[in-house]
Amino acid sequence: MRSLAYVFVVVYIAINTIIFIGIDRNTFLEDIRKFDLYRYAVNQQQSTWPLFKPCMEERDQNQTYVCKWVNDSRSDSTGNYVMYGSEFAVLHDVIIDPFRAAGRPGGENMSSVWNQKESEEYFKLKKSYFRLNCRNLPHHPFKGRNHLNGWFKSVMCVADLNSTLANQINGITIAVQRYEYVNLYQTMADFYNVFLIMILFQIPPDTINILYTDGHPAGMLDDTWQRLFGKIYRAGHLANETKFAKMIWNIQSYNCPLQTCSLPYVPYLERFRDFFLFQHDVTNMKVLNCSKLSVTIIWRRDYVAHPRNPSGVIQRKIKNEDEFLESVTELLRGHEVKAVQLETIPMEKQLELVSETDILVGMHGAGLSHTLFLPKHGGLIELFPAYHNQGTSHFQALTRWRRLHYVSWKNEYRGNEYPNKKTYIPPTVAISKMKKMVEKLCPQTVGVRSLKHHKKFQS
Repeated sequence: MRSLAYVFVVVYIAINTIIFIGIDRNTFLEDIRKFDLYRYAVNQQQSTWPLFKPCMEERDQNQTYVCKWVNDSRSDSTGNYVMYGSEFAVLHDVIIDPFRAAGRPGGENMSSVWNQKESEEYFKLKKSYFRLNCRNLPHHPFKGRNHLNGWFKSVMCVADLNSTLANQINGITIAVQRYEYVNLYQTMADFYNVFLIMILFQIPPDTINILYTDGHPAGMLDDTWQRLFGKIYRAGHLANETKFAKMIWNIQSYNCPLQTCSLPYVPYLERFRDFFLFQHDVTNMKVLNCSKLSVTIIWRRDYVAHPRNPSGVIQRKIKNEDEFLESVTELLRGHEVKAVQLETIPMEKQLELVSETDILVGMHGAGLSHTLFLPKHGGLIELFPAYHNQGTSHFQALTRWRRLHYVSWKNEYRGNEYPNKKTYIPPTVAISKMKKMVEKLCPQTVGVRSLKHHKKFQS
């Protein structure tokens, strides 16, 4: 397979060389650079994502957030329960008794649970839901309003655990209580938290069991969990008492560094990006070519994501999609402009698309979480309706943490707001914001300089 890939790339470049007279020089050099990157990627190819050792360098700034957790541990006298940094805990040989919890089992098709209350999707745990051989548990709270404090209260210490249980799960299991389980940004926080634990304890991702400790129905991101990690279990589907060899209570999603936009940086964010792409077999080779920019516009359209919105109506949609797309396409003649509704294509295809995109455009929404997967030279144009509180700055923070370019626009004219949560975006806005972004990406490029003097740029 590798040799065939080599042949394909070499033949492709050879053909371009033969007809070099008819090819732009920058395009040819871009092909050469891509081949070099591809050759490097092939040489580095591995069947599993290569773990790295965090916290090894004294000046590693990430120690401020992550490495100190490991050094801030509290354990019971047996060592079977250890809390780290008031954020997560590790339990050894712990038994879950499913009969000590009340709530929906989870995993249902949405059509069978229309309009069910969200509260029914979170377990109410009784004492001894978790049973553990422990003594003198450290009574120290987890950070913030945290469901892990409720989990801790449900732990019962027993001197002699039943080691002959029929149901036993070996290896390492990370227990996750998901909240906005079909929201990409909120779920990205859960993915990232598991990633942090994975690198801290040097666990190969494919060996990690994930235990959904909630009763959410089936969702569109379930497949992504399976792609990133190992086997998926649902606590609500455990028929009998089950013993877990080693369980880690995951960091609560709202405590994730990704949720704190004021942070100056997020630890190991680029490593997380690389891991996410690797697990989806996406090789990122995009190099900025200002004579052939790639623009992707994300459409927000009505769709059913969870049982509490059976109508599927969502907010922050663009009313004049065709006009918006036509304006950008006409402006960027000779460049590549695409528009897509992300939830209609598999995650792998989403990642392939965005990792090859120079400029991402869209209304504020979870789909802009893909800013994480833009190339390192990329930029985001974020659009807001008049009724939105622009204090929500998750995606601007992502561009700052990744050192990407950022441009935004908020509608200030109420006449641009229409029924069904649609916003009219004047073509002049699309043009002016695109102009600003192009100037950020390619300030010195002759090929784009002519674009700046296009008549539409003068409006």
